[in-house]
Amino acid sequence: MLTLLLSAHDGGTAWRHLLAEGEARAGFEPVGPLGLVRRLGRIVGIPAEIATAPERLASYGLRLDAHDDGRSRSYSASRKQDPFGVARYLLALRDALRLLGWDGGALDGSARLADLAALEQLAPPLPAGLPDVIAELTAGVVADGKLPFLVRIELCASRRAFPPLFRRLLDALAGAGATVVDADEGVARAPADTDLGTVQRALLDGRSERPALQGDGTFLLLEADTPLEAAELTAALARTRALQQATFVVPTQPATLDAALARQGLPTLGVPSASHLRPHLQVLPLRLALAFTPQDPFRAAELLLLPGGPLPRHAQRALLEALGQMPGVGSPAWRHAVEKAVAAEMARAAAERKDASVADAAGAALRERIDDWFGGELHCPVAGIPAPAAAALCSSVAAWAGGRVRGALDRGNAEPGSDTVDDSTLWSHAAAVARTLEQLLVARPPGERLSQQSLMQLHGLAVGSGSEVADFGGESGRPAMVPHPAGVTAPCAETVWWGFVPDADLGPAPDPWTGVERETLRRAGVALPDPGEQRALEAEGWRRPILGPRERAILVRWRLAGADLAGAHPFLDELSSRVADGALRRCTVASEHVLAGAGDASWRAATVEVAPASIMTQRPAWKVPPQTLVPTGTLSSTSLEAFLGCPFKWALRYQAQLKPGEGVNLPDGNRLLGDFAHRVLQDMLCGDEKLDFAAATAEDARAWARKAFDARVGLEAARLVRRGGEVELDRARTLIATAAASLLEFLKRTGWRPVDAEREVNGIFAGLPASGFVDLVVERDGVEAILDLKLSGLRYRQEELEQGQALQIALYASLLGKRGRKLPAAGFFVLEDGQLLTTDAKAFPGATIVDGPGTEATLKGSEEGFRYWQKVLAAGLVPSMREGLDWAAAVGAAAGPPPAEDSLARRPPPCRYCDYKPVCVPPAPKDEEATA
Repeated sequence: MLTLLLSAHDGGTAWRHLLAEGEARAGFEPVGPLGLVRRLGRIVGIPAEIATAPERLASYGLRLDAHDDGRSRSYSASRKQDPFGVARYLLALRDALRLLGWDGGALDGSARLADLAALEQLAPPLPAGLPDVIAELTAGVVADGKLPFLVRIELCASRRAFPPLFRRLLDALAGAGATVVDADEGVARAPADTDLGTVQRALLDGRSERPALQGDGTFLLLEADTPLEAAELTAALARTRALQQATFVVPTQPATLDAALARQGLPTLGVPSASHLRPHLQVLPLRLALAFTPQDPFRAAELLLLPGGPLPRHAQRALLEALGQMPGVGSPAWRHAVEKAVAAEMARAAAERKDASVADAAGAALRERIDDWFGGELHCPVAGIPAPAAAALCSSVAAWAGGRVRGALDRGNAEPGSDTVDDSTLWSHAAAVARTLEQLLVARPPGERLSQQSLMQLHGLAVGSGSEVADFGGESGRPAMVPHPAGVTAPCAETVWWGFVPDADLGPAPDPWTGVERETLRRAGVALPDPGEQRALEAEGWRRPILGPRERAILVRWRLAGADLAGAHPFLDELSSRVADGALRRCTVASEHVLAGAGDASWRAATVEVAPASIMTQRPAWKVPPQTLVPTGTLSSTSLEAFLGCPFKWALRYQAQLKPGEGVNLPDGNRLLGDFAHRVLQDMLCGDEKLDFAAATAEDARAWARKAFDARVGLEAARLVRRGGEVELDRARTLIATAAASLLEFLKRTGWRPVDAEREVNGIFAGLPASGFVDLVVERDGVEAILDLKLSGLRYRQEELEQGQALQIALYASLLGKRGRKLPAAGFFVLEDGQLLTTDAKAFPGATIVDGPGTEATLKGSEEGFRYWQKVLAAGLVPSMREGLDWAAAVGAAAGPPPAEDSLARRPPPCRYCDYKPVCVPPAPKDEEATA
């Protein structure tokens, strides 16, 4: 005889407690509704396979295409806005009605019911869902009349917990000779003199008196602010219990709980968590996003950064560098990076094979691969992409992911013990999702175009809940586990309901039917639940973690969901109403109370006090080997700014090579606009298609800049063209066009002529090599000058000139000019204001003249400061210039008094924009220093 233990939900191992330790029972199988259907199908010889949700949705969408006239259907208006969402909603209504007993016949009473009935009669045949399989099995069992062998079905929940159509199947099985045993009525299993026993009897009896609780630890409500704290609290308590006799209810955040159990040395549950954000599932949506114009450089960067991406690493690095220079796919920097990557691939192939033809083929293959992933025809995100074109992209991604599966398996065969099984499984899932979406697209009517939003909706349907991957493997000695509180089916010693919060236990959707529709459905034989019946079933499931255990029940909740309050689980209201006021507070254990030493002795035994470490305070000067502080390489204006402003920052950045962690640093905001404006204005004056400077007017410059902006922005600054950013785009276009006119007018008015852009200049600073790139070199009467273009910051640049701290243009002037002669004139041209800031009134008449020491004095003062800090570093001292640190005494002993604060050799520390603030911690208060 086959015994089937039937729960209301599939999954879980609560049935484990029915078996003795080490027992294996033949002819016994725990199942849920879906498990019973599949097992029964094998018994009676009827394939009980349920089609995938995307497959069914695609078929139902074709029915809607045939039925919808675009005007008169109940769903027509909504379907125009969200075709796939409407299809999914109507299919869910249809399945719910079939589970409630609807036979697919005619319905009236409302346009919606009439439409559902009409859709049910249309072709193509709808792939089988759970209600269709149940109906087919019921008919098969009735037709056969008798099961081939004895079957016993033991219900773990009341019959009303199963939908009417499923109850008909149970009745048919009973009529065919199966023994169907109803679930026992709930009983109180804990002793009456314990808190758990008191709560169990209060839930079962429903008496008007509300008993008090003692706080004896048999019924506990664990509370913490966050899931992480709650997990630590749960694991600390679990160390004192026999987990093999417990059942854990884990509806949410299993990885957080498993991590805490692992930290306590306890067996982990190994419950997988599904996510559609796993890297292997991001390849397809990123490739689809890059099929629309403008191509978002951030999506391109994400595709390049994905683990196991489609390109070799050297090509990824080259293309990421190109996006950092010009954030747009297809920009000049991108094209140069493609050529660089192809050349590198050819060189690598030639070195390996020593064959020029092989190298040429390798380079051509890489170029084609880059074009396959980032090229091709682009489509308007609103007008949409033709369904066949999107299906072709899905097919190519599926083929590539399939290749990754074969590669992972080959590596696993070659390397015994390597972790490739999960890798191949993940890529298999990615390929399956791509094939599923391809099928959905192929099913669309010929000629249909899908907007980017609709395509991503379809992709979401194909992905479903994502891939299930366990961050921790299940370990021996772990407790039984169920994903839903209603799954606690067998008597056990203890239950732990982890995630006793409302969002972790979403109930059924609200009743969608009107009063007229309900009456119509009842006449059609649909067994609609009475108002409140569904909520009563839900509450019945919530009681199981309390009624199941003999010794202890624990509910674990957290108060915060991100930055918001998590709220209380609805079952907490019933518990509060069943016991005396304030009784639950005696059973509540908060994490802060445990840390403070409250609670019984078992908690203190499960925790270890760790003394806090002393706070590290920043030293005024760090002592390091002097040879590590010798400047190497060529100096730049950026490195000099750091050197003069804060040697501690310079040492970390340029000597220790400590850089902020980042996958890719794409320009955005003002940085993006500033870089793009530089290139447009430089090309207008010095590029291959530059203006005729002698004949051009300000309006010509404005028109040239606008035309160049519109032609290049999608390739070089694609983030400016994103949907919803039209105001920012127009502002950027206007700013660059106005700056172009202002710059041309200024040059013509002052007699300067542009001769070069981004000129590399080299020379000596304080006896060491230095170099840089000048934004714009202009010439008048055979004399050259420097214009440094800045997007904004008029006041900041003015202060730099006033205080003699404009080191960049002073350095560039010294590198551009000839040794022993007066430095070339220099100034900042601020694009946002259309003004040139300079200290040289003679060189730039009509500019905004700043009363400052000038470039020569700035350069001289900077060299003086550089030499001073060289002496400090030569002594092995690295001072931190953070405010509040007494570094002057430390460096003064090694190199003499530092330059005066008002000296041009002294610069303010760059703390405001420093990346090393977390390292350069503030000094401790005096009282802390005294006790350290």
